[in-house]
Amino acid sequence: MITAMTKTARIKEATRMFYEFVERNDFIAEDEGFGYWMVGHRSDNHFASGMFQVNRGNGDFDICTYLCEDEDALEFAKRLEEYMENVKRMMEL
Repeated sequence: MITAMTKTARIKEATRMFYEFVERNDFIAEDEGFGYWMVGHRSDNHFASGMFQVNRGNGDFDICTYLCEDEDALEFAKRLEEYMENVKRMMEL
């Protein structure tokens, strides 16, 4: 079934799975409009030190935690990275 999907459809499905995983773990992803999402804990007041970036360009889903200092957010970033690597393999991205 995956091979019958276009790359655009596979990226769209991977994006849906990304949002689902983020929300299921009580985090939120905000589209910054510059090719990436800012991800942070839902209960946080969106302080920069508790957020990290996820590049959404071309199905990459690369995670950047450079300025993130919050231990919960960093731990979640690792879990999200593992999850999205599995999704990318499954979707052949």
